Amino acid sequence: MFTPPPSPLPFKSKNDKPRTIVVDTELLAGSSKPSPTFVSPHEKKRAIGRRTIWTVLAVPLVIILITASTRYFTHPVAFDIFSQDPAWHSLVTTTGIWTPHKRHPAPEPQKSGSPTPTTLVNAPLPTIPTNAILPTPFPQPFDSDITQNFSSISCFSFFSNMTNAPAFRSCRPFSMLQQSSSDFINAQTNATLLNSIVWGTCNTNTEKDQCVSNMGWFASTLKTACAKDLADNNAKAVDTLQSLQAYSMMRDAGCLPDPTTNTYCYLSAANNPSPSDSYFYQLPLGHKIPPTSTPTCSACTKSLMTIYSTALEDPEVSSKLDGLRKTYPSAAQMAVNQCGAGYAQLIDTSGALSSLRQGRTLPSSHVN
Repeated sequence: MFTPPPSPLPFKSKNDKPRTIVVDTELLAGSSKPSPTFVSPHEKKRAIGRRTIWTVLAVPLVIILITASTRYFTHPVAFDIFSQDPAWHSLVTTTGIWTPHKRHPAPEPQKSGSPTPTTLVNAPLPTIPTNAILPTPFPQPFDSDITQNFSSISCFSFFSNMTNAPAFRSCRPFSMLQQSSSDFINAQTNATLLNSIVWGTCNTNTEKDQCVSNMGWFASTLKTACAKDLADNNAKAVDTLQSLQAYSMMRDAGCLPDPTTNTYCYLSAANNPSPSDSYFYQLPLGHKIPPTSTPTCSACTKSLMTIYSTALEDPEVSSKLDGLRKTYPSAAQMAVNQCGAGYAQLIDTSGALSSLRQGRTLPSSHVN
């Protein structure tokens, strides 16, 4: 076996001197400074784990305490110390009860120029204004959709041209708004908006006589352009012709005031929980009143029936009111039976009925 040679001794020069070793006496005597403690990696991991667990448990508790304290200090209980102060008591009683409640719905966007709606329960109806702020744009007939199956292209073209003509739009026909304007129908639940719309139909920029002439021209043109549709009993053509011919009378009916309250009679009928009175405004459009309906026998309805009977007694006017001639007799008889003799004039119009379709009965659930 090979034996390695001994390590060589360190080289010593002649100038080498013996080394002096310095010994720390404090260390030998025992220093008061603690020596560093050795911690194993396993112990370090356990310490980190304990801190993590306490953090996970402490954070939710802190959140709960913050939430509880916030609700306490924002609730009136935190201010009970001020309960003896009259000023504080007045502030609390005038601002209402501070209790959690559902978020208020965001207000629906209104059209430019739309009046502020009446939202108070059992609030009095707005009176007839001297100058109303009209919604912009103003409601127009067939504002949702004019497309429908027409029997002729000429009839469809007539409706498209009429509804865009300034001579038609400026007159704001109340008779047609009732049955073919979605904006007008939607306004039935907003007394303030409806009041402004009715005022707009009574106060057109175009003079009433000119509007009557304009609607007469449209009615005459419709008879020619929609001859086939009228022969086929197309509902849109028939209803529009009746509305155009009843323009003048229906304008007077819509503008009829209630002298006791200085409000529009139509507004009172539309806001009545019972639709009985509103049915009478549908008579010129060929809709019969449901037999189960009970009129309220109001002064407004009596005045409305007088407008109808006066128009029917004029041969020239009556010849154009096909829808009213079909529906008035039964409505007048019902009104007399419910409200007494003299409430409405009984007129026999059976000999003057045209060849247009017979009057239709409104369903009991109908509202304007």
